[in-house]
Amino acid sequence: MAKDQNLFHTDDLAFDALVGETLTNENVVHVLNHLLEGTRDGAHAFRVYVDEVKSRRLKEVFASRAAQCQAAASQLVELVITCGGQPVGGGTALGAVHRGWAHVKAAVGATRDSSVLQACERADVAAVARYREALALRLPLGVRQILQMQAHDAQCGLEQVRNLRHTLRARLQSQL
Repeated sequence: MAKDQNLFHTDDLAFDALVGETLTNENVVHVLNHLLEGTRDGAHAFRVYVDEVKSRRLKEVFASRAAQCQAAASQLVELVITCGGQPVGGGTALGAVHRGWAHVKAAVGATRDSSVLQACERADVAAVARYREALALRLPLGVRQILQMQAHDAQCGLEQVRNLRHTLRARLQSQL
């Protein structure tokens, strides 16, 4: 994972040192807030994509995924508060840029279901990586259990999007 994308925004050696240590509440809150930002980005993106795709099936999938991300964000907010922290407000700046770009592409007619699925897959890969990175740390048991469930949901979502993308690609190729 790139240095600017890891949970602590530090060099790899500092992150590696934290992997073996039990985290302070402050560090746990930081990890949870990082996941919260990404989860909110996912919820926003899926809501945008509902409007961008033509397929009724994809609209249903993206609406469901938006709700799933929103539920995960709510759990993360509760965990941050339980750990004595203040939940961050909103998502990341990069997430906002991606959503803005999706709107621009749609406005000029450059959005296709296949391109939306590719964007979703990239975002899901990043989400799964964020969870893996968090779960590599020594988190409190209750936090770990919730993050493991959310990581499983993110992995299932990634597989769903990949399957949809492969199915769409096969259908398009058979029409050639």
